[in-house]
Amino acid sequence: MKIDLGCGADKKRGFIGIDIHPSVGADYVLDITRDPLPFEDNSISYVYSNHFFEHIPDPQYVLREIVRVCCDGATVEIWTPYLKSNDAFVLGHQIYYSETIWKHICVWREDFDWQGDFSGRLVLQRFQYVLSPGIEQKLNQLHIPLIFALEHIFNVAAEFGTYMTVVKKAGGQTKVEPELWVTYSRDKEFRKIYPSFYRRTVLSMEEQWIRKGVFRFAPELVKKVIRPIYYSVYR
Repeated sequence: MKIDLGCGADKKRGFIGIDIHPSVGADYVLDITRDPLPFEDNSISYVYSNHFFEHIPDPQYVLREIVRVCCDGATVEIWTPYLKSNDAFVLGHQIYYSETIWKHICVWREDFDWQGDFSGRLVLQRFQYVLSPGIEQKLNQLHIPLIFALEHIFNVAAEFGTYMTVVKKAGGQTKVEPELWVTYSRDKEFRKIYPSFYRRTVLSMEEQWIRKGVFRFAPELVKKVIRPIYYSVYR
């Protein structure tokens, strides 16, 4: 079974819809911030939620219920506005989501409030960003890498999806380095970007060459030729 939490009238096709308000998409009407999900343990293979989590004051109970009802290896896909965007701060939003919240739950505190008579954890797999229209062209003109912009600049991405795997078996996957994928619309294909490789290879190589004096007499060559090539290849 697959479930859509906070589905509203736009339930994901092939999913069972759950919402606090009656609608054409809701198969179950309940307050999942207080009521248990109406499914048996280990019975759900996929959990989807689209712009619901930012409307609840505390997701911990919902996350515990997700882990309870999901089987080992189930996928959890949660979309919210991206904290570093204007869309995150409209009225009605109670929590502003960034990568930090999910890393705190899945990586830094993998035992984060999973109290109960069941075992299981969420393993973070990847983040998928929907970029603001034309942002890469603007960044290219300024020679700013997309990786750097996502971390430090506002309104680069409007929303992002967090993909996690439920692990219940002993010896299962624990911590991984989450992948980063980007697109301009969820209807279009996502492409992967490589932050660790960029930081380790591009920035460190340029810094080492400068320190060794390779470009001591040609700083403009670094600025106008070498650096833009690196940025375009490893963005």
